[in-house]
Amino acid sequence: MTPDETVMLAAYVHAQCPQQKFDEYTPDAWHDVLQRYSLAEARAAVVARVEAGHAFVAVGEIVTEIRRARSNRAKNFQGPGLAAQIPDADPDDVPAYLAALREQRFRAASPLSGEAGEVQALLGGIGHRVPAGRSR
Repeated sequence: MTPDETVMLAAYVHAQCPQQKFDEYTPDAWHDVLQRYSLAEARAAVVARVEAGHAFVAVGEIVTEIRRARSNRAKNFQGPGLAAQIPDADPDDVPAYLAALREQRFRAASPLSGEAGEVQALLGGIGHRVPAGRSR
């Protein structure tokens, strides 16, 4: 997160929690803690805390929520007792296979991960008529 994004996050938190006090040094202090996280992750963490009923959101709570969300994504990437997804690489080419495996695991734990085509696939049916007899 850049310093400018940290200022935007502080404004976002202030909009979500108007009774929370901020001063001109708050974004600087928050940036020292949040610089290694993305703005999207931090905003999602703020939303999660506010939806949980918290009237104030501390920077430490944002970090805790980001870590919890990353842990949940990584945990659910390979379900309990299920085999790991096989990387798209030749297993005989060990460096390429390990790089593909590393990339796969990084994607699982990365912030708000997803394939580029997933949103398009979800939105593909919007605006199209549902044929008779096919509605729910």
